[in-house]
Amino acid sequence: MVESAANRPTVHLDAGAEGRIMVADSLSFYEHEPWLNDVAVGASFAGAPTAAMAMRQGVKAWIAHEAGPGKDEAGVSGLPFSDRYGVPAAAIATMEARLADGRTLLTGHVSRVNKSAEGLGVRAGQTGDQAARLMLKAPPGQLREFPGIVDEAVHEIAATPSGKIYACWSFSRVTRAHPHDVFCVASHGAKTMALYALPIRPKGLICNDGGRALGDSGIEGLAEMALHGFAAVAVSSASARIGDALSTYHDGMVSTANEPARGKGVTSGMRATQAARLMLDDHVKSRTDR
Repeated sequence: MVESAANRPTVHLDAGAEGRIMVADSLSFYEHEPWLNDVAVGASFAGAPTAAMAMRQGVKAWIAHEAGPGKDEAGVSGLPFSDRYGVPAAAIATMEARLADGRTLLTGHVSRVNKSAEGLGVRAGQTGDQAARLMLKAPPGQLREFPGIVDEAVHEIAATPSGKIYACWSFSRVTRAHPHDVFCVASHGAKTMALYALPIRPKGLICNDGGRALGDSGIEGLAEMALHGFAAVAVSSASARIGDALSTYHDGMVSTANEPARGKGVTSGMRATQAARLMLDDHVKSRTDR
């Protein structure tokens, strides 16, 4: 995805020497420059991989989305991870904020808090805005590296005459178009997923529904993919660990599918492994072609 001003964090509050509260539709938007005296609000799931994206660039605290929290509480795994480095962190309740819509995290209420945030007075039940203002008391952050926290590899799961099935962290890690292949990704299915996926032009994709979230925003990207004719499916956050692309494929159970995917025979309740094969198979004709 081409970086643009629309994808950059914006200032919610400038508190002078105490720092700023920055807001973005994804924690991945903090990847590209340092934010050493800033609190990062980003409408990604509050997992360890997404936390690492912002913490690499030195954010001093962060707030993200609970996204379920789903299987193994993967949607909030970033909170204890951040505590290891003394970085305050909190998650906003799944149905009180939209995934990929950063400003809604400010009005939604905190559901989970790590110990570092508790030390600053952050508590469950506060609004995201209230929590972020308390987090301004945190000391400046520092640049860090987290080898292995984000699985940057693109895993080839299967190869067939019709194409390949891949699993990867995000379409942001894919460098060319794959019109013959199906991708299982670690991310939710909100609108930012579609922004990253559309340039790759996959034959099909499977993502996590992130607990659906407010206004079904966790699957909003599926409709965007359908507008361009691409099959897209989400698995329930309860069935697969969000942030783990291999879990998407091996553990995921389909919770919803867009029209191109349904046309290939994908249905709710189906295993992701079967859904991937159906989207990949050129011999399975879309209902619209029958």
